[in-house]
Amino acid sequence: MTTGLLLTVTLIMFGIMIGAKSVMAQDATPTSITLYWTAPGDDGDVGTATVYDIRYSTSPIDENNWDNATQVTGEAAPQPAGSQETYTVEGLEPSTTYYFAIMAADEVPNWSTLSNIVAKTTLDEQTAPVAVADLNASDATSTTITLTWSAPGDDGSTGTASEYDIRYSTSPIDAFNWDDAVQLTGEPAPQPAGSLEMLIIGGLEPSTTYYFALKTADEVPNWSGLSNVASTMTGDEQDPPGIIADLNITDVTPSSVTLAWTAPGDDGNSGTASQYDIRYATWPITDTNWAAATQVISEPAPQPAGSAESFTIADLDPSTTYYFVIRTADEVPNWSDLSNIAQATTVDNVPPAAIDDLAASSGDYEGELTLRWTAPGDDGYEGIAGYYVILYSLDTIDASNWEQADLWVSPPSPLPAGQEQIFTLTDLQPGKEYWVAIKTVDDAFNISELSNCTCGEAKFEFSLDADDEIAEVPTDFRLAQNYPNPFNPSTTIEYSVPVRSNVAIRIYNVLGQLTATLVDEPKAAGNYAVDWGGIDDNGLQVASGVYLYRIEANGFNESKKMLLLQ
Repeated sequence: MTTGLLLTVTLIMFGIMIGAKSVMAQDATPTSITLYWTAPGDDGDVGTATVYDIRYSTSPIDENNWDNATQVTGEAAPQPAGSQETYTVEGLEPSTTYYFAIMAADEVPNWSTLSNIVAKTTLDEQTAPVAVADLNASDATSTTITLTWSAPGDDGSTGTASEYDIRYSTSPIDAFNWDDAVQLTGEPAPQPAGSLEMLIIGGLEPSTTYYFALKTADEVPNWSGLSNVASTMTGDEQDPPGIIADLNITDVTPSSVTLAWTAPGDDGNSGTASQYDIRYATWPITDTNWAAATQVISEPAPQPAGSAESFTIADLDPSTTYYFVIRTADEVPNWSDLSNIAQATTVDNVPPAAIDDLAASSGDYEGELTLRWTAPGDDGYEGIAGYYVILYSLDTIDASNWEQADLWVSPPSPLPAGQEQIFTLTDLQPGKEYWVAIKTVDDAFNISELSNCTCGEAKFEFSLDADDEIAEVPTDFRLAQNYPNPFNPSTTIEYSVPVRSNVAIRIYNVLGQLTATLVDEPKAAGNYAVDWGGIDDNGLQVASGVYLYRIEANGFNESKKMLLLQ
């Protein structure tokens, strides 16, 4: 037959097959309780049982909740009947009441009934780790300091503590300002008492004195007192980042250039630098003229050394050669030397789209012809074009004769692509039909195809008196529109002088700068013509663009525009 185990007030257990045997619970610590009992037999009070099942809970144990109690692992095999048994249950919580019970089994197994229940309370944990007294700060670099110390114990100077709280400041640390110091993250787990501990603290500022202190806690946690305060100064940062030697161009558009390079390091070619200074100019950049180059804004933050970097510089002018250079700085900052120079020329090969909806109608006032069309773009149907070339004639205009048509010298500025553009030609011959066509030019002098040619009648207002004649106002001096216009390679300018006068005809660029003087001498009354082949007063060929020509004679001044297309 089998019998239950009996626990006394101090934990008494009966054998499986025999009468009562004395069992006790004592030697409580904050985290353990030791059980004592007399071994039962395999059959009654003789022999040796096979296995024990020891369980505990923070609430009383009975047959109904036995399976829910915590089962101890690693119990020793039972000794012969009558032997004194002991087992220490570890890993308990301090200041907590625990309930224990035991069952024993033979080899079948036949299990005993549940022992009586014994309760025991773990002790309060009140012994804190000893304060570290040998904290040392050494081996300083420009950004790191190494701390060393001897590990304290869990209770005073024995055992193994649970955690460290390490802090630092740029002023001495004491019990009053401890909370204001910077707390580290990732401190090492304490080693057994007496072990040498070491921690490298990074991310510090160069040439700065730092103070360090620590506290140690056990599992409660009970915290030690403040350690001794250790201090040392970080070194000067003197190593600049490496020089970028592979700066190159990976993409060019009419208004942007994409740079690519390999990231240098914080110190030479290791680590991560702090910032880039990217600059560009329309002339080669050197140490001497670096400050005059245009500095890019919003450069990328450097990546770790060896990483592939890229950056696109926008808002550049088309058809322009640019030079690019980079310097790199660390956190001090120590600046690298200039990188190699990368060179690129922006391009714009896409002309504006041809206008296909040009329409003309009589204007509001006599001699006016109102034009309407949809603005094309700078590149096809995108962006804003540079300017219009508006051509008009009393005959139809097509690709074969557009250079012989008259040029309207004051065209409107193009609107953004897709917007309706309205413009009125004035001072035309009333009642006459005019043919009009337009070409569009972008900033890179890419010219669109000729628009559709439209026809409209200049506004004509009848006099109230049918017998009245419309008189023309005579002109003493006259400056005619050049022809052909636009022109390449040369154009003719006609002018009239009614009386002998000193006549000057000069060419200016759009900035108002004198480009060429065609005539500057006395002239008798008469009609004259002068040719200009796009050569300035220095004998050099001028660039494509809009130019002004002006006559000055006897107080008469008049200017007109013309367009040179190379």
